[in-house]
Amino acid sequence: MTDKTRAAIEIVPFSELHIPMFTAWFNALPNNHVWTEDFVRSRTVDDPTYDPGLMLAATRDGAPVGFVLGNLANETGWIRAFIVHPNLRKQGIGSGLFEAIENACRDRGVTDVNVGWAIPRYFLPGIDVTYTSAIVFLDRHGYETDRTARVNMDVDLAGRSFDTAEREARLSDLGITVRRANTGDLDQITELCEANDSAMWALETGMALECDPAPIFIAIKEGRVCAFAAHSVCGPIHFGPMLTSTELRGMGIGSVLLKRCLQDWQRVGLTTCDISWAGPISFYARTVGATVGRAFWAFHKSLDRDNA
Repeated sequence: MTDKTRAAIEIVPFSELHIPMFTAWFNALPNNHVWTEDFVRSRTVDDPTYDPGLMLAATRDGAPVGFVLGNLANETGWIRAFIVHPNLRKQGIGSGLFEAIENACRDRGVTDVNVGWAIPRYFLPGIDVTYTSAIVFLDRHGYETDRTARVNMDVDLAGRSFDTAEREARLSDLGITVRRANTGDLDQITELCEANDSAMWALETGMALECDPAPIFIAIKEGRVCAFAAHSVCGPIHFGPMLTSTELRGMGIGSVLLKRCLQDWQRVGLTTCDISWAGPISFYARTVGATVGRAFWAFHKSLDRDNA
C-alpha cells in the first residue's frame, strides 16, 4: 500500500452497518451463495466473542472496501473470513487489514493466528482450495498450510425419500427412541460431547437449541442422550455436527438422525445441502449418496513480536 493509498483508507470496527455489504460480497464468491444477514450477524456482532479490535472494516471516504473478521479463543487468534472488494484488490487494502489484526493480536498477548475457520463460530472449514487469490495472499503474508484437506459433501434432496419409520421401530425394540431436541436436553448433549472429546460441538448444539423448532435430533437410551445430529448451525444449508456414543455405533442411529435432518430441509423446499467438514466420508456416501464437494485448507502463522 502506497503512502497515498494508506492515508485514504481508514480501519474501523466491523458493525451492524457493514453486515449487508459483507453478506453480498461473501455470497458472490464461487459456490458460496447461501449466506443470510442473520447468519453473518450471529458470527460477528452477535457472537459472544465479538471484539471490535479484531473484527474490522477498511473504508474509503466512508464506504467499505474490505473486511477481516477475527476473534480470540484458547489464547490463539482466529481469522474466520476476509474479503476485499473485487474491483479494488492488489491495492494493499488486504495487507492493511491483516497488519491491523496482527497488531491487535500482539497487543492482546497472542502470537499464533489461524486462518480459515474459528472457534467457536466459523463460516467455512477453511480456505476453499479453488480460491487461488486468497491462497496466494496468505502465502505472501507468511501464512502456512499443511495442505490437509477438509471436505464438504453434497446431497441431492429433490424427489428422494429419507423415511426412517422402519429403522426407528427397530431401534425402539432395542430401547432407543428418537425425537427433536429441546433446551432441556442441553446438559446431556454437552456431557456426551465432552465425553467424546468434542467440546466445541457442545457450543454448536447450544446454538441450535436457541432456534424454534430446534434443528437438532437426539437418540435416547435408558433416559440418557446417546446421540445427536444437527443442521443449519454451521451454515444455512449445512449439516452437522453429529455424534453417537462409541458403544452404540453401527446400529443405524446416525443414519436415522441424519435423515431426520434431511427431512426438515425437504419440508421447507430445499433441493440440495452440504455436509460440512464431512467424515467419515464412506458413511455419508453409503447412507444418503453424498458426494465429495468443496475442499478447504487451514492456515497458520506465528507472529514475531520482536519484528512487529
